[in-house]
Amino acid sequence: MSIGEPAEATARRGFNKLPPEIRRQQLIEATFRALCLYGDAGTSVRSIAALAGLSQGMVRHHFQTKGELLAATTRHLSDRFYDAAALASAAAGPDPLAQLRAILLVGLRPPILERDYVRARYILWSLSQSDAAMRAAHEETYGRLRRRLEGLLAEIAARNDSAIDPVETARLLMALLKGAWVEWLVSPEGCDPERIVAGFLPMLEDRLAR
Repeated sequence: MSIGEPAEATARRGFNKLPPEIRRQQLIEATFRALCLYGDAGTSVRSIAALAGLSQGMVRHHFQTKGELLAATTRHLSDRFYDAAALASAAAGPDPLAQLRAILLVGLRPPILERDYVRARYILWSLSQSDAAMRAAHEETYGRLRRRLEGLLAEIAARNDSAIDPVETARLLMALLKGAWVEWLVSPEGCDPERIVAGFLPMLEDRLAR
């Protein structure tokens, strides 16, 4: 610190020297909070900057557009689910059917089944219909999980000599998971997403065994 320089000025200068990846993560977390607090209409560069404690210029330094920042937030939230699914799958052991069940159910329990998380995902899904960057992020993130499900389904089908189509069945499971999330979000009273999906799984398992 220079002689006579206020301590808070030194702290602020050190704060501004944080690595870019940390600053970007701060902005992504602030975007998530903004979506939860204000919805899409109230989520702006200004509101994100305020929640992150940064200037709007700093936001634009790391993300050229709001759409780019929302796309990064989509990837971040998807990573949370994918990482939880990977852990659940590994804990389920080598059986691909057990891994499939674990992946589906982990998305229906906390910390993934949490109101702010699901609401933010719902908002980001809707934005993917009108924004090219968001649409690309959506296809990338859901494609990753869908391919994981397809791989497990193909392995199960090969073991059981089943006639199921892994691609179509994976899409069905993705739709089931999203639908359970949305039903829970809009009608939380009396809705148990895990029970909805768990009730479907025996039918799927019976079909996979044929």
